[in-house]
Amino acid sequence: MVYWLDFVYSPPGFYGKDIAIDIISAIVVLLIGVFAFRNFLLDKKNYRHLLLSAAFVILGGSFFIKILTNILSHHSVGISRYLTGLLIPDIIPNYSLLPALGFLLYASLTLFGFYTLYTLTSPKDIISSDYLIIAYFIIISTYFARFNYFLFYVTAFLFLLMISRRYFLSYKKNNYHNTLFLCISFGIIALSQFVFIFTSSNHSLYVAAEIIQLIGYLFLLYTFIMVLRNAKKKK
Repeated sequence: MVYWLDFVYSPPGFYGKDIAIDIISAIVVLLIGVFAFRNFLLDKKNYRHLLLSAAFVILGGSFFIKILTNILSHHSVGISRYLTGLLIPDIIPNYSLLPALGFLLYASLTLFGFYTLYTLTSPKDIISSDYLIIAYFIIISTYFARFNYFLFYVTAFLFLLMISRRYFLSYKKNNYHNTLFLCISFGIIALSQFVFIFTSSNHSLYVAAEIIQLIGYLFLLYTFIMVLRNAKKKK
């Protein structure tokens, strides 16, 4: 029997399809990381491209953890059926250990990936200690997401919303079309995280959120291809 839990990702009837979507999303995200790394090779003095590549590799890793957790949660429900106090002692006894651990790893990597992208859009003179403070709150929010999964999606939505806003402000300043495309891409991904917030009350929204997220990453991949082409022309 498969349980619909905060830590299990696919609703009844959608299992398998969501894994296929996540595999495509993971590949797309990793391709973006490759393109960002190629940009770094064109200008090795710009380490921001290297960090950008690392951020998308982290996001790709989070997707693969989600995929693996989803598969094992459906085919190995009997493994570690209930948490035995390791993560959620006597609070949510029906959660299995495997989905809980998978969710925490997935959430942690995703938020740190988005956080890295957020820092790359920050002013260069921002105080480094601010990064440490935000990283601390990411860890805290991920910890409490064990009990209320929507905290993870709210945090991801806020990061992506701020990233979109910064790219929009940058576009208004320089009128560079690729910057606008970045704004739209992250805006679409932010919308997907917003929809994910409400999936517990309406499981069909999970399907919509998965599709919206994939569209956002595909548009982002297209944008990075355009950026790479422009960089080659300038080179």
